[in-house]
Amino acid sequence: MDLGFTAEEEVFREEVRTWLDLNLPAEWRNGGVGGYREDADESTQRQWQRRLYEGGWLKLSWPKEAGGREATPVMQALYHEEMAKAGAPGILGRLGVSLLAPTLLVHGSPWQKETYIEKILSGELIFCQGFSEPDAGSDLAGLRTRAERHDDQWVLDGQKTWSSGAHYADKSFLLARTDPGADAHKGISFFLVDMHQPGVEVRPIRQMTGGGEFGEIFLTGAKVDDRDLVGEPGAGWKIGMTVFGFERGGLAQAARFERAVAELATLARNRGAGADATVRQRIAQAQIEAHVFRVIGLRNLSSAQRGHAPGPEASLTKLYWSEMDKRIQETAVDVQGPYGALAPDSPFAIEDGRWQFGWMWAQAETIYAGSSEIQRNIIAERVLGLPRGR
Repeated sequence: MDLGFTAEEEVFREEVRTWLDLNLPAEWRNGGVGGYREDADESTQRQWQRRLYEGGWLKLSWPKEAGGREATPVMQALYHEEMAKAGAPGILGRLGVSLLAPTLLVHGSPWQKETYIEKILSGELIFCQGFSEPDAGSDLAGLRTRAERHDDQWVLDGQKTWSSGAHYADKSFLLARTDPGADAHKGISFFLVDMHQPGVEVRPIRQMTGGGEFGEIFLTGAKVDDRDLVGEPGAGWKIGMTVFGFERGGLAQAARFERAVAELATLARNRGAGADATVRQRIAQAQIEAHVFRVIGLRNLSSAQRGHAPGPEASLTKLYWSEMDKRIQETAVDVQGPYGALAPDSPFAIEDGRWQFGWMWAQAETIYAGSSEIQRNIIAERVLGLPRGR
């Protein structure tokens, strides 16, 4: 594991910082504690995405022939870390930018590349993801949404859920079963679906935070042109695995938690809770865990730099940070005393209720992207080699 950065990498870090100083307004920077309130800031996210696109940052890791910089995994991690440290907002089309665009670069037809990639990156086209279903979340191969071929179109019927940004998306990249008689993993295809057509209904899911970042998608006779089928019929599982391979984590998350712990310590001092030995111990533990998470990120980064693909060890990372964040947020609510019971939008809530919002958001972190129970099973079976229970 390499704990240091080269001179070239530090020069790149300074380049990112300088650009942020010139292009990220103070009013766009968020507090960095427990989930960005994206449903209230669509305009900001759209404008920020456009600036990143024009600055060339959204193709950072792409090949030079595709307009990218061929940034190493370390450089990519440094970029995301500096974004997190600066409190940069999210971008409105983040799923399209981080997952779909690079996937189309690999699997898309020439028409799909020419039609979609630049519009996805610039924010002209916003995509949501249509993978999970009510009975096929962790078991994605069990999806039931079906697509049937009629002339030069496909007709889709089914339901998707937990689709972030579905309520404002122009299109969805979606998996549907095209061959019911095939093996579960081989009868799935990958489509680009127009969200504004008849036959597509979006129902936002309101969370306990008050936000509605994701929703359900109901497909009833929705149509997709043949040219919006990505790859060959039945290749959807393989393409879906490519999508998952572009998911990110690492040092940006570490920076977020380190910042949260520092602000937690400030909160405890301001509330007069610093004299409590138990509170001091909990904050010290949070600092230790945040540092350990950074070291885990560096270990993963060193592995990626040597060309190793992420394996089941990624479950360790996800389990660790999601459970850690719950403990951080619980401590923040506790040190507020009676004020910790207030809703985030209460006029009496401390620091505009951001810690209460963070606490509620953290409850979801141990469920989405694979629940803690699922992650422990993966670790037990695929990392430790333990036998399956009966």
